[in-house]
Amino acid sequence: MEDNKSVLVIGASGVFGLLFCNSLKAQGYRVFAAARNTDAIPASADVRLKLDLEDQGSIDLLADYLKEQNLALTGIVQAAGVVGFGRIDETTTADSNRLMQINHLGPASLISQLLPILQDEGFVIGINGIVSEKTFPGMAAYTASKNANAAFLATLLMELRRKKIHVIDAKPGHTETGLASRALFGTAPAFPQGMTPEHVVAVILQGLAEGKTVIASSEF
Repeated sequence: MEDNKSVLVIGASGVFGLLFCNSLKAQGYRVFAAARNTDAIPASADVRLKLDLEDQGSIDLLADYLKEQNLALTGIVQAAGVVGFGRIDETTTADSNRLMQINHLGPASLISQLLPILQDEGFVIGINGIVSEKTFPGMAAYTASKNANAAFLATLLMELRRKKIHVIDAKPGHTETGLASRALFGTAPAFPQGMTPEHVVAVILQGLAEGKTVIASSEF
């Protein structure tokens, strides 16, 4: 890997984010790691950055900072995400808005602002999960936020085709990250044993190496 390969990992304090930081660092990338809780960012990160996806000012500040560094990003990994559970008639507009902001609007805003410094033949990775393939009861707001981001990534792929930028939407099934136990609202159903996050990240990075644009749930 060339020395000038740099990647931004959004949500670097989470389970997926940590694994992406470690794996990409091992592949020779300079890792810029962004999270709300910078203390939880792994030691493998080269640069730790504060990011609150619910605060547009925080998003804009980070985007401006990265653009001012005369930096050419090779890739962006969107590994941040939250979940909520509840029937449609039990879910408030405020709760739905929080999921949409954190899972789609915030990351989409940051990625959009960073496109001018994303290198040709670079990559953008998003993880929208099996809920962007099929629907489940009690998860309408979460599913809507993930489908919104899936549509964003699919459009981004088309718009960046001339720059030969790989845009990947990964759709793994239930994974043992502990996310369900940290729901913003509601109580998670009794999920069966999920995949390991190490397996999921390995499949995504293999898909990147193979030039895939969608990694379906059946591929995990």
